[in-house]
Amino acid sequence: MRILAIADEPSEKLWSERCRDALRGIDLVLSAGDLPASYLSFLTCFTSAPIIFVHGNHDDHYAQKPPEGCLSADGKILQIKGVRILGLGGSYRYRPDGVHMYSESEMASRIASMRRKLRATGGFDILLTHAPIRGVGDQDNQTHRGFECFGPLLDRYHPAVMIHGHNHQSYSAFFQRTRDYHGIPVINASSSWEFDLPETPNRKEPSRHGIRIMEKASRFD
Repeated sequence: MRILAIADEPSEKLWSERCRDALRGIDLVLSAGDLPASYLSFLTCFTSAPIIFVHGNHDDHYAQKPPEGCLSADGKILQIKGVRILGLGGSYRYRPDGVHMYSESEMASRIASMRRKLRATGGFDILLTHAPIRGVGDQDNQTHRGFECFGPLLDRYHPAVMIHGHNHQSYSAFFQRTRDYHGIPVINASSSWEFDLPETPNRKEPSRHGIRIMEKASRFD
């Protein structure tokens, strides 16, 4: 499966007349947050690949005008073409009024509330978040720190890949696209990045219980 991961800043190549060519061969688009709803809606016009998103800390406006033709995975487990996606959007809380912001304990509670679904699905193949893991691609400030609770979640279910955003490519001349967390690739999707879904050793056939299943490519409109 060929995946396009996007986050934080629209790609000039994608938000232009070159979009159709850029999306050719893509099977799944995953947005890790902080992108204009109009940008995601624009992409649906040029691909039949499902476009799945989680909220970033600047995506409060989605409540009034969500991305058309796209599907939220935030706080859910979706199964797309046999691939299970667990979505956990939002950033570390750095101000009291942020809608898509969470303390460490609040994010841990979100994960704990999904235990029943995780048992039913037998785990997940992709972890799609906005924030990174604490100490793995984050920064030493409250605004751009990651969540410690993502680490044990990956250790327990060992998915094929984690995708996040939040720390922009433009923030540093030493931007690192991919990292490794205990054998799991962790990808910063800032702007855009294409990759093939890694194979997961001893992967079980996904369950059909407790998840929304989208077997065919669709614009979800």
